Amino acid sequence: MLDGYFGVSSSSENTTERRKRLLAVQAAVEIVKASVSASSEHPRSDRVEDSLKGAADKIEYLADAIQKALDK
Repeated sequence: MLDGYFGVSSSSENTTERRKRLLAVQAAVEIVKASVSASSEHPRSDRVEDSLKGAADKIEYLADAIQKALDK
């Protein structure tokens, strides 16, 4: 979904770090998709909206946590 987001970069170190971040964000997006999907099994617009807002607020935190875990 986000492949190619950063385009081409001249620095291989920069590219590696960006790729790691991209993978962490992609993983976070997949977790968010599953979470929102679960909350929409019993659709109520306020519940789905709350899930989306919560996901948007926490996606950076989740990506940071995934990246930190992968760096260990």
